[in-house]
Amino acid sequence: MECKAPINLNYITEQPMKGFHFGKISLSIVISTVIFIGSPLVAKNEAKGKLATISNQVGKGQWTIVEAWHHKCKICMSSMPAMVKSIGTYPNTKVIGVSLDGNVRIAQNVIKQYRINFPTLMSNVKEFDAYVKKVAKRKLTGVPTFLIFSPQGQLVAYQSGKITPLQLRNFISKQSR
Repeated sequence: MECKAPINLNYITEQPMKGFHFGKISLSIVISTVIFIGSPLVAKNEAKGKLATISNQVGKGQWTIVEAWHHKCKICMSSMPAMVKSIGTYPNTKVIGVSLDGNVRIAQNVIKQYRINFPTLMSNVKEFDAYVKKVAKRKLTGVPTFLIFSPQGQLVAYQSGKITPLQLRNFISKQSR
């Protein structure tokens, strides 16, 4: 999986989103609990033994930002501190990370090193690509990759490449009006 250079946001909805434009983009995600993805849509929380999915995490009246990352991606790792620092500054929003390393130890080391303060799912490139194809009707093209879900649980944006926390916050604020 290659690190992607900045690209324009790919809108999922057919109507353009209110006043939104991404030039460059940066963010990163992870958590204090690693969750394993057993299929593109189902994950098992190893610590608590409960099943979790991206699908059952989205909606519920909150915006959801999902960021897929890989420990060998320089863009992912360099933007991780800014994302961690920005948690709690997004209006009515939760963040979920997805490690595409396919290795729990590596993901846990990144979580510890960067003091990740949001949930992270454990997956691999093949599995997450299948998930992206199902929900976004697109192929996973690189990391970091961001999926933004509305408070109603609808996927409204897909982006591979760098996004700043400020750009994400501004996007969500504009969509919430």
